Amino acid sequence: MALQMITNVSIAFVYREAAFKSETISQTHLGEALEVIAEEDEWVKVRQTDGYIGWVSTAFVVKKTEIWNNSDLFSPAKQVSWIYQSPDNQSTTVRDMTLLSGLPILERQNGWVKLLLPDGVHGWAEDIARFPVKTTDVEQLVQTALSFLGIQYFWGGRSPKGFDCSGFSQTVFGLNGFDLPRDAYQQAEIGHEVEGDFSNWMVGDLIFFSERPNKITHVAISLGNGDFVHASGFVKLNSLNPENENLYIEKYAAILTKTMRVL
Repeated sequence: MALQMITNVSIAFVYREAAFKSETISQTHLGEALEVIAEEDEWVKVRQTDGYIGWVSTAFVVKKTEIWNNSDLFSPAKQVSWIYQSPDNQSTTVRDMTLLSGLPILERQNGWVKLLLPDGVHGWAEDIARFPVKTTDVEQLVQTALSFLGIQYFWGGRSPKGFDCSGFSQTVFGLNGFDLPRDAYQQAEIGHEVEGDFSNWMVGDLIFFSERPNKITHVAISLGNGDFVHASGFVKLNSLNPENENLYIEKYAAILTKTMRVL
């Protein structure tokens, strides 16, 4: 069985090469299991749960132990939550965790949950867990997307600490029970294409744009009637409907590639 590591920090960056000066291509969340496929000095080349491959510094991961296979995992409801040394939000903070993190539950006590961190440290978080979604509800998906409005763009980001366009759509759909691939061009292969103009778009459709011929470089989530939410500079609302004051006049607007229905 391949060696597996567990992310030991709130968000660890995934790099294209085994060097901090290399391009950041993704992020991995606290508690996320990573399959090791190569090692180099103080770096490991890993495959993430979404199949994405890149390099992570060994400073931010630890070896996976059996408890991660045999425990219920706690995922927070808030975008960013603190883990405390004791069940008291005035006590010393141990680490922070974002949505999509997952840590083994050791016990529950008076509205708090005791968690095991990957490096063996124990900590407490407020027991407000996100109920696992088994079927995608479009209205809830939209509310999830809108809850991230204003969060800054970050190349390779897939967390409330920064999103790129496809990291945003992947996170929104993932929080609502639907797994998308990591990159926009990969997401464009899921579902079936919507014919016609924006009047045919439904809420939850994925809208794809391009800066270059024959290459998808941007993705947004349809809100219907030509409106959409996406990560571009920051998570914001725009539209291709000329009647909307948020008309999208940036570089992608003239090169709408296609719209895909995945739900």
